[in-house]
Amino acid sequence: MTAIAKPITLWPYCSLSRKGAAILLLAMALTGLLFSIVFLVLGAWPVIGFFGVEFGLICLFFHLHHRATAKRFERITKAKPVLRIEQADAKGRISTEEMPLAWLNVRLETEDMDNLPDTDRHLLERHRLYLTSQGKKIEIGAFLPYQEKPELAKAITDLIDEPSDLHPNQTEHHP
Repeated sequence: MTAIAKPITLWPYCSLSRKGAAILLLAMALTGLLFSIVFLVLGAWPVIGFFGVEFGLICLFFHLHHRATAKRFERITKAKPVLRIEQADAKGRISTEEMPLAWLNVRLETEDMDNLPDTDRHLLERHRLYLTSQGKKIEIGAFLPYQEKPELAKAITDLIDEPSDLHPNQTEHHP
């Protein structure tokens, strides 16, 4: 019998929804149209074409960003006797790794503050979260802000340490 706990699923943070992006792009289009009309009246009509190209590129980049963000995720599932890690990249390709729970370590590493550039001195700590087991090392939540990684490390540790759903009288059966 395999005991499966509730998985931890992570998605990259996207501060602007599709609706918010549409409103922002509409506001930019109206502002650009207003300025284009002013330049047209002043006789600088080529500005309208440049605005159209720039606005088209902005729309394209918003679209590409939202499409890539929507496909990316990480799912960590405890399926005794292993921890399954599914990672989807921006193109939607999913890679799956399994690590035995008996040998699993959760490591939160802090970068050396002396080697950070001067522009990053305001940060207190920068973290990388790794799951290691029997020579394998997988980074978890690379797209998350550094402030969320200690909490994620605790959640993964709790998931690993969580007792199985079996009653004390039952025994696990391994085929």
